[in-house]
Amino acid sequence: MEENLLRKRSGPSSPKETEKTGTPLPESSSSSRVIIKASARRLTTPCCPPGKTAFSAFSAFLFVRITAALLSNIADCDEVFNYWEPTHYLQYGYGMQTWEYSPIYAIRSWAYIRLHAIVGNVFSSLFNHDKIKVFYAIRVIFAVICSICEMLFYLSAVKNLGPRVGRYLIFTMLISAGMWNASAAYLPSTFAMYTTMIAFFYALNPVSTTSGRRIYLTIFWVGLGSLLAWPFSAAAGIPAAIEELVLRTAALRNRFERIKRLIIGFIVSTCMILIPLVIVDYYYYKKITVVPLNIVIYNVFGGKDRGPDIYGTEPWNFYVINGFLNFNFLFIMALISIPGLILTSVIDPGRISSKSTAGPIYAYLYLIFRLLPFYLWLFIFIIQPHKEERFLFVAYPLICLNSAVAIFLIRGWFDRLMSFRQMHITNARRYCMKSLTAAIIIFCGAISLARVSALYVHYSAPMTIFKHFYYEEIPSQIAARQLQVDLINNPINLCIGKEWYRFPSHYFLPDGVRLRFLKSDFNGQLPKYFMEKTYIDFDNKTKFSTEREGTWLVQEGFNDRNLEEMDRYFNVTQCDYIIDLELNYTRSALDNNNEQKYITQTDQWSEVICKPFLDAENSNRITRALYLPPIVWQKLKRFISYLPLRLTDSETIKTLGNLKWGDYCLLRRKDETEMISIKEWKVIPKLRFYFEHWYLKISSNI
Repeated sequence: MEENLLRKRSGPSSPKETEKTGTPLPESSSSSRVIIKASARRLTTPCCPPGKTAFSAFSAFLFVRITAALLSNIADCDEVFNYWEPTHYLQYGYGMQTWEYSPIYAIRSWAYIRLHAIVGNVFSSLFNHDKIKVFYAIRVIFAVICSICEMLFYLSAVKNLGPRVGRYLIFTMLISAGMWNASAAYLPSTFAMYTTMIAFFYALNPVSTTSGRRIYLTIFWVGLGSLLAWPFSAAAGIPAAIEELVLRTAALRNRFERIKRLIIGFIVSTCMILIPLVIVDYYYYKKITVVPLNIVIYNVFGGKDRGPDIYGTEPWNFYVINGFLNFNFLFIMALISIPGLILTSVIDPGRISSKSTAGPIYAYLYLIFRLLPFYLWLFIFIIQPHKEERFLFVAYPLICLNSAVAIFLIRGWFDRLMSFRQMHITNARRYCMKSLTAAIIIFCGAISLARVSALYVHYSAPMTIFKHFYYEEIPSQIAARQLQVDLINNPINLCIGKEWYRFPSHYFLPDGVRLRFLKSDFNGQLPKYFMEKTYIDFDNKTKFSTEREGTWLVQEGFNDRNLEEMDRYFNVTQCDYIIDLELNYTRSALDNNNEQKYITQTDQWSEVICKPFLDAENSNRITRALYLPPIVWQKLKRFISYLPLRLTDSETIKTLGNLKWGDYCLLRRKDETEMISIKEWKVIPKLRFYFEHWYLKISSNI
């Protein structure tokens, strides 16, 4: 049995001290002893009882992840149109289809969607078909699954890397804005993040010379994430496979035993996962298709004018900036974890030790293989021209692991420094070490909290507006006007132009409301409704059939080159509502016929509700990324003003605390009575605006 590789650099400095304290000397192998210089009294290692600690860790993770499920925004339109919308279609019979779900291309798996639709159907029955509650209930399930995976990941770290690293891992996962954002997202990369944590529950164990259980289960969980969700997540398991081939091979009777394990594990896992996957996708596509293979072919061998690059490219430092934004200084520590390990091997080699008989270097090789997946993942995706934040989700737990190890190593350097300064008082050293760790955690946690708060305060307006539309606007209008709404024959048309990519899915639209697209400056391919099958019931009402033939019938108007399809657009004169963002500044790009300022067209549209939405392009970069109360920004700016001019002479520092806001609004088309006489006014727009609001107010009082 392997001993924890990362241990407190502590213990008696001589056999004489061993007799005084009764503490045995740590061993680096089964046949030798290593004496590590330290203080006279042993600095205690934190105790982590498995049962109690597991429950506490799960409770902490669950609380934080549920807040993410309830409060986080939808940051990626892919999450809506490629996952929430197909799930809504399976549940309720209608929803938006993207080209990826066309049977011609078939690069999205219905098996992954079906799992979520089953959960959604259960909650739909419990909540009386309240779709917003169903949406958040599914998210809460994500939070529970993520918490379980994090707990297993933590327990394995405690067992194999030591209780201190395990403790730091808890804190880094809890306080990181990146994990908060990714934990409750409905994305394949999030699912692959879950399976990666479970895979590392096994992969963190040392390589066995007698059993293949470790590598078999690692392959299975990596394979589940890559085949069911995202094929490229398999890269996270490459170091574990290499380790299986190169470490501790001297004790093997058969040199090819490890290769045999990898082959068997790969074949068995692929069959166990891929066969059910192909069967489910055959049921929906009505043809045999291997979706993971289709994804790889399109993204890697798509050819000219195809593949991910047509959706935009980013510079090489995109992930570095994004990593720092989501993990702040934890990301820096993750980057220095392997260089820090090499430095530790030089200045404090006894800090990393093991009871393995494979030699003293084994402990460092063992640890390098656990830190390597993050570097490999970062390298692979940095060299890709097309970059998105969600592509890093799989590596988020690995960032936390590497940063936890880095914190442990930094503590060792600090302890070494204090020993050089002849600081031998145990209590003082213990206090300094705890203060250092606490300072790192609190500082990084405060920055992450400011980041999470900024995302909610600055960008939560769309979901707030849609909730108002679902729970208040439509029910009140139906009651007041006694409307007969029918989704199939007489729907309410909600139109969106340039804000199409912030639509949070049909789960936020009441029954009887259709989403319509207005022409904007976006010239790519928009989704369209799945083909719907209906029937007439005994009450002569048209209803959706339970058969979802839209999954296998081929619709016209889809392409795999992101070319604009004009059949997506709706006539604005037939819109009943419009949701639009009005930025309170002048920019020539907005002054065109495609992106009209509907909020200023007060003769046609009345404002139902508006919420502030950050104008990121014209706001200070630091202030928009981190939320602090305005008074704090003012005091911080005043403090900075006392610094030397060369440090503060930049536009970013001068505009610190400055934010520009727009209005995210729900607009309702005015009926005939509301437009009488108002259209006849030909006055200055501002006077007209004030008169209209006065007129409507007086009319409502009468």
